[in-house]
Amino acid sequence: MRKVVLRWKTSSLRGAQGISEILKICERIEILGHLSITKQGVTQLAEIKLKDGKKVEEFNNLDNFEVIKVHEENEDGVLVSLFCNHNLAVSAIELSNIHIHPPYGISEKNGMEMRISGLSNSVRRFIQLIRIVLPPDNISVQTFQKENNDNVWKTLLTERQVEVLSHAIRKGFYSMDRNVTLKQLADEMQMARSTYGEHIRRAEVEIMNKIFNDLN
Repeated sequence: MRKVVLRWKTSSLRGAQGISEILKICERIEILGHLSITKQGVTQLAEIKLKDGKKVEEFNNLDNFEVIKVHEENEDGVLVSLFCNHNLAVSAIELSNIHIHPPYGISEKNGMEMRISGLSNSVRRFIQLIRIVLPPDNISVQTFQKENNDNVWKTLLTERQVEVLSHAIRKGFYSMDRNVTLKQLADEMQMARSTYGEHIRRAEVEIMNKIFNDLN
């Protein structure tokens, strides 16, 4: 599992097809969320700070964008539903097992930053595509597999799940010749059998998901 932060300077964006045109219309655009995703592109909820004399409808003149609906406008900008089929968006859609984390956007002052996470191989392929479409100025990668194992499990599991699971392991619940029942374990911890069992089940689900992600 990996988490990656991609950053572009404004100077790098100005030469990028489709993105440099955006900066001619607005000072910044921030994608607040994804309303729908199809093979053709993604419908985004976006806040746009227009430059003086510019109108949000000018996005319709760009090759990869279409304004679907203007929701509201105030001093912070214009809130719109915006359809996007830019190569960046399409690349993210076509690759499974990755997630792009809103909010993200483009700023005349700060450039662009995008955060993604997903299975290591999928993230690696996405970065390879990004290097072709729009090479980032900086890539920061965090690989969760390389973290201290104790910290990983404490991040995935609640304190109660760790406590219950540790108790079950100590008492031989996961031994091949198991001779202890959930009822006995629950009684020892002064918990209802159903409550104890639910903690065990949820912990097992998190552990198996982590193992599956590591294997892939």
